[in-house]
Amino acid sequence: MEKKQYELCLEILRRFHKEDILDDLILIGSWCVYFYTDYFRGTPYIDQTTIRTRDIDFLVDNPAHIKREVDIPQLLKDLGFVTIYNMSNKVYIKTFG
Repeated sequence: MEKKQYELCLEILRRFHKEDILDDLILIGSWCVYFYTDYFRGTPYIDQTTIRTRDIDFLVDNPAHIKREVDIPQLLKDLGFVTIYNMSNKVYIKTFG
């Protein structure tokens, strides 16, 4: 399962990069630690054994400051993601696979 999640994470990042929106988002949550291990290579406090959750989390300003208009749910739909709206105006794009 970990390899599948890793490949899915990279594919999402590739698509965001291709659409030129990756610089307008902040990767948060357990997956950022995976990338921090490379960015902070040689720093002793980074725990490389941190467990990653199955989801990938991005922080988006409200209002969003994405430079390009991109339909993110449509961009990820073929990967099995669905869009869920909740009462507090948060939008979740999830896959249940």
